[in-house]
Amino acid sequence: MGAILSGLTWIPLRVIEHHGVAGLWVTLAVVAIAALPLLPLLLKARGLPRRDLVGLFWIAAFIGVDYAFYTASLTTTQVSRAILLFYMAPVWGTLLEVFVLRQPLTLRRGSALALGFAGLIAIFGIGFDLQLSLNLGDVLALLSGILWSVGLLFVFRHSAAGPGIQSGAVALGALVGGIAIVVLLESAPAPSLDVLVQASPWVLVTGLGFILPVWVVSMWAGRVMSPARMTLIFMAEVCFGVGSAALWADQPFGARETIGTILVLAAAAVELGGSQSAALSPEGASRT
Repeated sequence: MGAILSGLTWIPLRVIEHHGVAGLWVTLAVVAIAALPLLPLLLKARGLPRRDLVGLFWIAAFIGVDYAFYTASLTTTQVSRAILLFYMAPVWGTLLEVFVLRQPLTLRRGSALALGFAGLIAIFGIGFDLQLSLNLGDVLALLSGILWSVGLLFVFRHSAAGPGIQSGAVALGALVGGIAIVVLLESAPAPSLDVLVQASPWVLVTGLGFILPVWVVSMWAGRVMSPARMTLIFMAEVCFGVGSAALWADQPFGARETIGTILVLAAAAVELGGSQSAALSPEGASRT
């Protein structure tokens, strides 16, 4: 359900744009609405051990900001590119495991990296002239995938802070990230009050009906299943997001995008499939 909601979030975001809330202001509007009901949950964090408070900080810094960047990318680049570039996350996770956690570069990991970077080349449309087609939304989508990868390595773990408090941390991080990208990257003026009132029903639907549930589901799922399994299930977002965008977004989706989709999905399947097998093995179970 979280993957379906996340994959279709671009639709109400584009409706909000149609009502006059342009650029990165869309992101700030919807994450602010999604964050408001969750922020009070952080009051329950008082009295938690210092280790859990540090964990909440990293949830806000990585997962929360990640969601703000990803939401912004959906309105600043092609939907299919944003989704596929985010789902390069298993590739970044593999690089982090190899170079930060010093795990060996196995054939499986090498294959995942090769497939992922081949998909990246296809998505960006790099030809023999080595010209790179890159825009702000692409950068935000790539950064969101990197932040998600770091979050999976260091954030999703059991602690005294339950999924409610962790969701509050995500909300805080997303709100700070939304404010930051507007202040640093948005040159258009803030939408007028009349425009905001006109768009408010769709802002409420997007924030409370799409974004907030995905935040809560992510925090809950991260406590009851392995990061590899969770990410593998969430990859259903690629099918719903890329498929719906190809049908309804009037955006180009040809052979290059199709090849990129296949390669990115293959890279994730190779990497996450191996990780899941390890987690389910007796040795992996004992380590867990």
